[in-house]
Amino acid sequence: MKKFFFKASKGQFNRCLAPGMTCRAKAIRAHSVQNSKVLDLLCRNDHVKAITKRIDKDKDPIIYFDDVSRNRATTFTGLCSEHDTEMFRPLEAQPIDPASRQHLFLIAYRAAIRELHAVMDGARKIQLAYLKRVEVGWDRGDEPSPAGNLALHHMMKAWLSYRFKDQLDTALTADRYEYLEHRVLHIAHHQPTIAVSSVFSIDGAVRDADWVRVALNVLPVSLQQTIVVFSYLPVDAALVLNALDGILNSDGHRQKYHLSKLILNNCENFVLAPSYYDTWSTEKVNAVTQYFVQTLFTGNLNEENEYLYLF
Repeated sequence: MKKFFFKASKGQFNRCLAPGMTCRAKAIRAHSVQNSKVLDLLCRNDHVKAITKRIDKDKDPIIYFDDVSRNRATTFTGLCSEHDTEMFRPLEAQPIDPASRQHLFLIAYRAAIRELHAVMDGARKIQLAYLKRVEVGWDRGDEPSPAGNLALHHMMKAWLSYRFKDQLDTALTADRYEYLEHRVLHIAHHQPTIAVSSVFSIDGAVRDADWVRVALNVLPVSLQQTIVVFSYLPVDAALVLNALDGILNSDGHRQKYHLSKLILNNCENFVLAPSYYDTWSTEKVNAVTQYFVQTLFTGNLNEENEYLYLF
């Protein structure tokens, strides 16, 4: 089982998830955060800082910040080269326009594809682990067990994520960019520090037996400004705006502190500028890392700590 675990953890789910999910071309390492425009503003020597994990056969998994090549940072093997280029051409052809419904839809859609890929990859690995347990006799396979229930839970999670992304597929192919609503924040700064591309669910909010999802993109657009984009279905607007009230109706340091905690609570697909990370004390590095690890086990962790500031 240990040998199987290490082999499975290195496996990579590779499939183009373009609309219809019928494409059989080999998926590439597609960026969920733009490489040439956004990562340019964060990189040092073509690297950014990102949450990384290391698995030791004799210890618990270790989670830490490490240098990651820009060619690997925020990437996922969920789109072939043709679809990645074709679908997101409007974003690559010109600077991101926060007033463009098309641009805002596309950055949210990219986050949704990446999220589906991550969830499908996780469900696949957990299902394979369950089947291996059956093979070695740890589970019967013909009756409920904790491992079997866990695999089923993640398969259902993948299905619900697919259903959400499928709605966006339909809107994309019909050029219905108004299908999503957005709230855009503009953050002024002297140095860009962070980029995020993720989809998270509102804790405790359920509609039609499914989670209420929000796409979050934090994107430096210049050395002086970062845009923060929350994207959601119009039917979910009231629930989302209520949940985000502490961020949307504050400003300055307080707004960025609440946003930092939201990112650490809900997102793992984010990168930091190495030059900014270098200013962190050992206490801050430990506080941020430990808080992030805690959120893996506790939803909506509401611990107050000045070190959790990411801007």
